[in-house]
Amino acid sequence: MNIRKLRASLAAFTAFAPKELDLLQFRGKPYFIGQRPPVDYDFNKEVGSNSERYAPPREQLIVSATAPEHGTFKRFDDDTMWKIAKEAMPGVQVQDAAWLSEYDAYYYNQAGLRSLPVLRVRYSDPQSTWLYLDPQHGTMTKQDRRSRLNRWLYHGFHSLDFPFLYYRRPLWDIVVIVLSIGGIALSATTLVPA
Repeated sequence: MNIRKLRASLAAFTAFAPKELDLLQFRGKPYFIGQRPPVDYDFNKEVGSNSERYAPPREQLIVSATAPEHGTFKRFDDDTMWKIAKEAMPGVQVQDAAWLSEYDAYYYNQAGLRSLPVLRVRYSDPQSTWLYLDPQHGTMTKQDRRSRLNRWLYHGFHSLDFPFLYYRRPLWDIVVIVLSIGGIALSATTLVPA
């Protein structure tokens, strides 16, 4: 990457004025992602089950570090993401694929900070692999049968991270308090014989 192209890439952000700049390698080529906080956002305009837990994405622009003359863009295009999905598991049949505009039980974040939409691709391999492709950041998250089981056995029981419970506050808080009181009572009753 030469200095002239680097300067041209950074100059593409002048009107956008990002607060944060990341360097990303996507398909073997470097890109800059400039991000700034979203403008004031009204959650009351949102409709649907994720409206109460989805934080709006920060505004961002992406520019190629090696070809800044192509200009800035907000996300990688759908065709590229589909191509990556096919190349990621060569020779493995795709069971189904869908663009998710809401979190599911495996691609989520309680604070609502993960990007949406994402391309979820499920494969027909022995490990039942699922890939989540994020076009906003050019990233891929892999889930197989074992990691999905771990999600329920560890995160579900350890943190009570069950979607039917966690997103229904204060119900989650009540369950945690009741279980905590039960744990304290159990500990106290074992001290009595001692």
